[in-house]
Amino acid sequence: MKKNIIFIFIVLLATSSLVQSQNTNERKLRFPVWITHSQNSDIIGLSLAAFPKGVIEKDTTLTRTYGIRFEASLIAMLSPLMGRSPVSTRKDFYKSKQNTLRTEIINGLNLSSGTFGETTVNGFSASLMIQYLYNMDGVAIAGLSNLIEKHNGIAISALGNEVYKSNGLLVGFGNEVNEFNGIQIGAINGVLDKGVGIQIGIFNKAKNFKGIQIGLWNKNDKRSFPIINWQFK
Repeated sequence: MKKNIIFIFIVLLATSSLVQSQNTNERKLRFPVWITHSQNSDIIGLSLAAFPKGVIEKDTTLTRTYGIRFEASLIAMLSPLMGRSPVSTRKDFYKSKQNTLRTEIINGLNLSSGTFGETTVNGFSASLMIQYLYNMDGVAIAGLSNLIEKHNGIAISALGNEVYKSNGLLVGFGNEVNEFNGIQIGAINGVLDKGVGIQIGIFNKAKNFKGIQIGLWNKNDKRSFPIINWQFK
């Protein structure tokens, strides 16, 4: 069975390369199974990936999946070894990434060992280890960490969630956000620039925050206080 799957994937990759060499400008409709390493393609059904698009083949065209995307990436398995997080640390970096054209848009279900790149997911995204997304609208679950530029919905991970701009619910050991509206639940929660909502954890820290903090130690611009803290102005 495994040999058959590998053979099918190789055939699809070879066919895709041939089609791309013939015409790289027109958008192509693929159904019911195709690979994401295909230029200017809309895949309805199941899309398959072996590595982040644009990393090896330098393809910056857009592939859209309507249905289920499955990625078994060996590169993603090395993600815990990466150094600095790719999430933006400044607003100009964040805006630049939001203005960057996407190489993949997934409308539906994304299942991977780890998704990385100029990617948007609308729906549900689950990663075995770490996933880095430019935009996530829906539910994101990661075995280790969710790293997201812009997030709307729910993000759950074992180690934590690092997001530049988030609206919704974050659950993990550590949650760090630059701009936040919603609820953070974790051992360590942080809002770096501004936020509105609720923090629940062991240690909570927030700047320009309007809301309630519940934990062993809570710090905002107005005061530092145990158990429960608040700031509404």
